[in-house]
Amino acid sequence: MNRVLFVLLLLTNLVRANPLSGMVVTGINPSRGNALGHGDPLGGVEISVDGTEFRTVSSANGYFHFEDLPEGEYRLKAHKNGFPDADLKVRVSGVVSRCQILMNPEAASYFGDTATLPGDLFVAYSKKPPNVNDMESSPFKNIWQMAIAAGASIRVQPEDLPHQPTGWGQAYLMNPICGLENCLMSFPFANPSRSGFLPTPVRPYWMCFDRSGTFLFVGAEGNLVQILDARQNYRLLRNLPMKGAVTDLRLSADGRYVTVCVMGARPGVVLIDPVQHVEAGFVPTPSSPWSACLVGPRVFACMGDSRRGQLLALDAETAQVVGSCPVAHCPTDVQATPDGKLLAVACSGNACVSLVDSLQVKEIGRVQVDVQPQKLAISPDGKRCLVPSRQNNTVSLIDLASAQVVNVVEVGKAPVGICYSLDGRHAYVACRDSGVIMVLDARNAQVLHTTIPLPHAVPTGVCVHP
Repeated sequence: MNRVLFVLLLLTNLVRANPLSGMVVTGINPSRGNALGHGDPLGGVEISVDGTEFRTVSSANGYFHFEDLPEGEYRLKAHKNGFPDADLKVRVSGVVSRCQILMNPEAASYFGDTATLPGDLFVAYSKKPPNVNDMESSPFKNIWQMAIAAGASIRVQPEDLPHQPTGWGQAYLMNPICGLENCLMSFPFANPSRSGFLPTPVRPYWMCFDRSGTFLFVGAEGNLVQILDARQNYRLLRNLPMKGAVTDLRLSADGRYVTVCVMGARPGVVLIDPVQHVEAGFVPTPSSPWSACLVGPRVFACMGDSRRGQLLALDAETAQVVGSCPVAHCPTDVQATPDGKLLAVACSGNACVSLVDSLQVKEIGRVQVDVQPQKLAISPDGKRCLVPSRQNNTVSLIDLASAQVVNVVEVGKAPVGICYSLDGRHAYVACRDSGVIMVLDARNAQVLHTTIPLPHAVPTGVCVHP
């Protein structure tokens, strides 16, 4: 009898059913004339699992739950009068699976409040590729967000939020969301509910502001650099065609140029005048550059593949090579410390950061990090460097003086873009496959806050309004 019971339990585990829970939210507030929402929960939504008998209705706080779904992929269908039907592909496996469904009223247009302030984060969201699954574990990464997501009404004092900025008052920790596929998001960490969205006709990837914050430069699909006027609600001022795909874009430390890395038949670094909005120069490179930065009169560009890596120093005026050194394989990003003396090069092929003396153009060390580092960010004081690992879903914190990793923290799936806040107290990480932005404490890289993901778009590049 015990053997029979054992076999039955074993078979039960092999075909174990799993719970699926989630929330239905809306990016606008239908009870207030479709005004700005905060990822508001939506109750009374009929939810079914396509092809099965599973049915339920979301509660007043938007919550729904299915208890006994076998492991596998499903499509959820959501219906509520006055709203277009929505559907979402989900994966159920192992532990409790969670998801989020976005529904906006018919004919509702929601782009948010695009008024921005110095210090606000800008995020480039592009259409979600088909290989990025719509299912993600709970996007709410701290207790305050989870409580509010569950419908709690919480009032806290600033001292109750040791890791959050002061002045929060009522704990509105949820940012608005929208159903756009391609857009820019403005995100103020001190007030996520004031986040806004700007629709874009093409996929945006990399961004930077000019020194005054008047113009936003966006590297986009279609071999374009778009220039947006912040004084006119980020109206498109002009498109600058590039002769290849844009792999990197940033403002030089002195504010003289926006450097644009171009990959194509004629690879190189384009120099854009951020005042006149015209191409001011072109520095050709022997192969496609993944990233470049301007230090004084020299452009430093990194290039290579899984078998080699090279950093070139080129004169910005004459385009002549004035220095070169090998770095680790497949370099994907290069950044300089504020004093311009040290360069950090993220090298995906060897899972490390090459440290280079910019004056001698000589590699002086390597710091091992997790697999597939993509971009990196150097703190405003030049003391630390943050490096996301796309493969391991981590961020490594490097002390540049000792050239040592002092902490490694887990973040969302496929972290790519990263930058520091203006004051250097926080950092922002774009986790592409999770669809979220994570805010880190710059002292120890611990996660402080996670945004609600957009249903149809994923983040790539990030920059801060100066």
